[in-house]
Parts: sequence; C-alpha cells; structure tokens
Amino acid sequence: MRISISSGDSEGTGCRSVFGKLVGSVFFGLFLGMGLFFLVMLIGETVRDVATWRWDPTPCTIVSSEVVDSGDDEQPFEASVRYRYAVDGQEHLGDRVSRRANTESDFGKAQRRALRYEQDSETTCYVDPADPSRAVLERSVPWTALMVLLPLVFVVIGGGGLFVIWRPGRAQADQETVSISQGARGQGGHRVLLVMGLVFVVVGVVVFVAVFMLPMIRLVRAISWPEVPCTVISSTVRSHTSDDGTTYKIDILYEYEYSGRTWRSNRYGFLDVSSSGYAGKKEVVDQYPPGTEGRCWVDPEDPTRAVLDRSFRPTYLLGLLPLIFVLAGGALVAHSRKVARKNRRSADPAVIAEPSGGESVELESSTSPAAKFFGIVLVALVWNGIVSVLVWQVIKGWQSGRPDWFLTIFTVPFVLVGLGLAVGIFYFALALANPRPNLVLLPAQPRLGDDLRVEWRFTGRSSRINHLTIVIEGKEEATYQRGTDTHTDTEVFATLGLIDTVNYWEIGKGVAEVFLPEDTMHSFAALHNKIVWSIKVEGEIHRWPDVDDEFPIAVLPLKPEAAR
Repeated sequence: MRISISSGDSEGTGCRSVFGKLVGSVFFGLFLGMGLFFLVMLIGETVRDVATWRWDPTPCTIVSSEVVDSGDDEQPFEASVRYRYAVDGQEHLGDRVSRRANTESDFGKAQRRALRYEQDSETTCYVDPADPSRAVLERSVPWTALMVLLPLVFVVIGGGGLFVIWRPGRAQADQETVSISQGARGQGGHRVLLVMGLVFVVVGVVVFVAVFMLPMIRLVRAISWPEVPCTVISSTVRSHTSDDGTTYKIDILYEYEYSGRTWRSNRYGFLDVSSSGYAGKKEVVDQYPPGTEGRCWVDPEDPTRAVLDRSFRPTYLLGLLPLIFVLAGGALVAHSRKVARKNRRSADPAVIAEPSGGESVELESSTSPAAKFFGIVLVALVWNGIVSVLVWQVIKGWQSGRPDWFLTIFTVPFVLVGLGLAVGIFYFALALANPRPNLVLLPAQPRLGDDLRVEWRFTGRSSRINHLTIVIEGKEEATYQRGTDTHTDTEVFATLGLIDTVNYWEIGKGVAEVFLPEDTMHSFAALHNKIVWSIKVEGEIHRWPDVDDEFPIAVLPLKPEAAR
C-alpha cells in the first residue's frame, strides 16, 4: 500500500534545505576524512610490517646488548642491540631489533628484550633484499590490521551520511510516494549499528583486560613474591603533554639482587599509567630520593619483574571505566538485532500483504525494561565517571587541609545528579521484576474504519497490578528548526480506550475491541512530520515501579472504495 506525502515547498524552505545539506556535508565529511586518513596510515603500517616477513633470513653475531637512555622523556629506556652479518661477502653492522623503535617506559620490558640477545651469541637476522644495509632481529607481527575496523566505522558513517544527503532524488523527498512497509524495513542501518557495537565491545574488553584484569592478576600473584632489598638509582615524575592537557607518571628506577645477579626495574605499582594530579605523585617520588635503601618484591619466574608497592590502591578502580564501552557496544548490538527482527517482519509477505480477517501479529514493546535498565546504567557510569574526577580533586583538597570552596560548591549539583541516576538504576532494577504484557493484534495491519481486536496476557505475577489501563493512541510529531536547534512537537489527536479496570480477574488476560474512526489519520512518515499509532499499557503497582509499556502499530489508510 502506498500513500502520497506532499508539503508546500517554499523558497525559504529550499534555502534552509541547501544550508542543512552543507552543514551535514561538513559534519559527515570530517568523519569520512578522518576515517580515510587513519585507515590509510594503518594500512601502510600493516603493509610495511608484512614486508619484513619476506626479508631473507641471515646468520648474524651479537656484538653488544644493553639498556641505554633513549633521550625520550616519555619512553626513556631502549634495548640497544648491535649485530654483525654478511651479504654477498660484504659485512654489515645492524642496530635495529625490529622495524619500530625499541624504546619503552618500563625498564623491565627493555631489559627483557636486551637479555634475548647476549653478547657474542649467534642468532638469525632478517635482511631486506632490496637494501642489504637494512636488517632486523625480529619480524613485525601486523597487529595494526586488527585496528582497521576503528577508522572503517568513521568511513562508513561519513560516507553513508554523504550518500543519504546527496543521493539522487533527495531534493524531492517531501513529494515522493512512500511505502509504509518500505519505511519499516529501513536501509540496512542496523548493520552499521552492529559493526559499531562490536567495535565498542572488542575495544572495551581489550582495554579492560589490559588496565584492570592483568593488574589485578599480578596483584594477587605478588602476594607470594619474595621480598628483597633494593637501592633507588633515580626518581622523578615524568610528564606527558597532549592536546587534552598534561598527565604525570611515577618513575623510580631501583636496583636489586636476585639469584646471584643484579637487576633493575622502574615499576612502582601494577597500574603505572599517566594520569592527572602532579602533587600526589610528587609526594610518592619524594619518599624515594636517589640512594634510598628500601624493599621490593620480585617475580621468581621472571626477575626482571619487580614492584615497590604491591598494595591495592583506589586508582586501580579506574580500570573499570572501559566497561562503559562494553555496555554501550552491547546496547548497540542488542538494538541492531531488534531493528533487524523488525525489518525481517516488515519484509515478510505474510505481514506486508493485504490483511485478512484471520491474520494476527504479536506486538513488540518499543523499549524493554532491560533496555531501560542498561540505558540508565550506561548514563550513570559515564556521568559519575566524569564527576568522580572532580570529587577526587575536592577530597584531596580537604585531606591536604586546603579545601577549594569554589570547586566544592561547583561539584555539588553534579554529584546530586549522579545520585539521582544511581536511584534511577535501583528503580529500573526493581522494574525488571514487573509482570510483562504480551499483546496480540487482529488484524495485523488494521485500516481506518476497521474493528480492531487486542488480546493481552501478562507473564509474571499480574496480581500485583492494582489498576490497569490500555489505550490506543494516535499522535503527530512535527520536527522543525529553531535557529541552530532541532525541535520536535508532539500532539495527541486520538485516544481510544480498550480497558480501564481494577478487577484482578480482568487484569491478567483479556480481549477488547475498538473501532478505528474513519476521520482520523493513518500512519505515515515524511521528512518533517510523522503520524504514529501505538498501544499504551499502564499498570499501577502499590509501592513499586509501575508497568509502563508502549507497542507501536501501523494503521493503513481507508480502502479505496471506502474513501469515495
């Protein structure tokens, strides 16, 4: 069934449309440009990494191997390995362990790499056949290929947005004939959501494992590590400056003996990452001036791993923040699957076909209680994660005896909002235990002038509901621009009651019929206007979150013979 949607297009509207296209093109163009830039960079890195696997294996002799100062303040340690090899009778001296730089912020990592290549030992290096003076001891694993999905998402969003804006016939969008079933099927956008969701989940899980799980595992293992004396060689607070500001990291280099050999490490704890807050890190560094004798704990399986502080610190909880990405990605994946199911139902000939008297369909809620719960959890995590930084600064100020009153007063309303979100989590968690309504509609796609039959049945303890109301509601949604902001006005034009009861025997399950008036408007979606029909179920529960569900339905126009 097709309906014609028309609107009066004026010169002013046309100007606004062109301006909107230009703004949208700039927005999506930035996405596309950034995505292509990083995509090309990652592909180039991957190609160069793969190329080392075609280099010729060649015997070589290690001349020297040690950890030296790289001169880089952020990654000050470098595994310096020099080796000698011969190609076609000509001797060469190489100094590259791998294609990339060998600098590290962790002395232990640089030390482990240097220990792989003892002086005067024989090993194999890999020589570039096109330039024998280029060689490496380790061929690069192309891990960058796994990161291609990240910029690819930006490319898909940017390119897809530009295509939608400038696709042929877009200028006549307000005058084209629109199919209800086509509108329901969409244009495969759920696939983009699925890809984005999977990327968020993968990135979140990887970062969560790296910054929380591994430090926690090492923290537990360190309980059994032996304690040995150590001497501080140097101590400083290293800084890292970027567009987002300056972050700081504790760097204390110390020396210790284990198994008859001298080792060095600069690891203070198991979560040595750069973060804001210079004063706290400076206080730690001041406790370890050069020459200080102290105690450290050494991994007996790998003496290059040692730590000065093996206690649990609140900063370890920052490793939980990547779970926000996991939850967001899971929500996108769940939503994409929901959209895909709707699209399949819309594409089902049994549903799109002219409805018959015996055809029915089970409706699906627009938003499930689980989706509401995970949505509020996601918002609360993001909000409170950001606010926690302010709270931490306030607490440190009070602990130091120099409270910042302005920052304290400024933080209070944000904390109150965070508490409200926490209460919201509790509220929606309780709502998960509510009885759930299941609705069956007959006919599956009713027309104006039809008798509509609705059957409902609750799963769970429907006896907890004290008052049940089910209505069919028709509303108009109009979207317009006010300056640079987009606003949507909603007006309900039809409310058809199905049931309003306090009788428990009518609440659990039942059937109701209603006539769809011929003088109302059928469902449709235009560029700036929509007519939306839905069935709203509201159940009051004493001292508990109420049942509040909405089930969208599609109402077709009058039959042609009835419209005459």
